[in-house]
Amino acid sequence: MVKFKTKKELKVFLDAQVELFEKPEFFEADPLGIPHRFSKKEDIEISGFLAATIAWGNRKSIINSS
Repeated sequence: MVKFKTKKELKVFLDAQVELFEKPEFFEADPLGIPHRFSKKEDIEISGFLAATIAWGNRKSIINSS
């Protein structure tokens, strides 16, 4: 477990994670991208729920199952 001595250290770490993961190309290969394929709120919620219920294994198989 990573521990941070200050809030600033935590912020620097979290900002680096945002830069790493908050990109459209990350979502293309991640189950979190499944709900982003829909525009209706109901479809987004249902697809997110279904992707979460099968969220085990590797990312590619989860995307294919979703």
